[in-house]
Amino acid sequence: MEHSVSLLSAVSGLVFVLGLIFLISWLFKRFGGHMLTGTLNMKRKPEIELLDIKTVDPKNRLVLARCRGKDYLFVTGEANLVLDTYNAPPLPIQEDSNEKI
Repeated sequence: MEHSVSLLSAVSGLVFVLGLIFLISWLFKRFGGHMLTGTLNMKRKPEIELLDIKTVDPKNRLVLARCRGKDYLFVTGEANLVLDTYNAPPLPIQEDSNEKI
């Protein structure tokens, strides 16, 4: 009887510790690690944007990416070759439709 009580106590302690580890890891994932490091998660625009991907054949894809104001068109697969680069067109200005006239 005493052996089963100690085994139950050990198993419940293990479940508690594992649950605590999973809870802490979820909190860090959810709220970020800035709680310990003292840094804030600054939201900034990514430097490289993936604009579009088109499949050419089973081994090759055509990829359009934007980096530092230039668009790059290249093929991924057997031959990683930049086909063309050009300046990205300016983004259209969106007017706020909630403005009162």
